[in-house]
Amino acid sequence: MAKREKSKRLQVVITEEQDSLLTKTAYQLSNPERLVSKSEVVRLGIAMLNRAVEQGELDPEILRALDEA
Repeated sequence: MAKREKSKRLQVVITEEQDSLLTKTAYQLSNPERLVSKSEVVRLGIAMLNRAVEQGELDPEILRALDEA
């Protein structure tokens, strides 16, 4: 039996627009054989953002979004 990965629950408040973007992205990544959840989209986004930061390839436009939050 595979060892279960330890996980943590994170609760955040998001806007209606952000929720809509999560839903839209999950739908676009899904296919008839596999539905992608909004939680999976968030986990993928975290991994992609981390990779971009570590490789020095973060789009400066994304950092502007932090100022708007």
